[in-house]
Amino acid sequence: MDKSEIEQLKKRWTIQQMSQGEAALVGKSTSPFPVMDDGFLDLRGMVIAQFVKNITINCVDLSGAALERAGQFGMCKIEKVRFCFASLQTNLGKIFNSCDFTSANLSGAVLRGEFSGCDFSMANLTSAIGTEVRFVKCVFVKTNFRKASLVHCSFEDCRFEECKFGSGSLSSSRFIRTPIPADLGNTLMEKIKLT
Repeated sequence: MDKSEIEQLKKRWTIQQMSQGEAALVGKSTSPFPVMDDGFLDLRGMVIAQFVKNITINCVDLSGAALERAGQFGMCKIEKVRFCFASLQTNLGKIFNSCDFTSANLSGAVLRGEFSGCDFSMANLTSAIGTEVRFVKCVFVKTNFRKASLVHCSFEDCRFEECKFGSGSLSSSRFIRTPIPADLGNTLMEKIKLT
């Protein structure tokens, strides 16, 4: 997926379809677009401007989507959702299971809760903030962690490859069956634990 494809996905939404899409996201309507061949609800390219909270979201493709204005996820259980190339620069919590954040922009995002079996390959987490976030079996390949502050977090059975670090913090975090990433630059690593 490239920038022109993302723009095409965004342009397909009318104002009426946007309202229907937001209702579909929270289970109160059907998607304005057909269900995809793999069974995923097609909400690609949608702008989410509401505070989505206290619900379960399952098997939705939000590739190229954007959280804008009041748009955020709070106290949600989100499973098997694609956020590829999405712009998620806001609050994200509480349980994300088997989600795909490949090439997503999470710059400045506030992460809460648990991310399990998620793929953050080539994602932008610059200046992301998280305290006591649990990452389990997550993949970080060519992920940008510059200026990210992930303190008191745990990384359990995770994989780090060719990630970019610097001017951030992983202080007091635990690495459980997870090798400490190479080339951390000047990232703060005080009181980290290896188990």
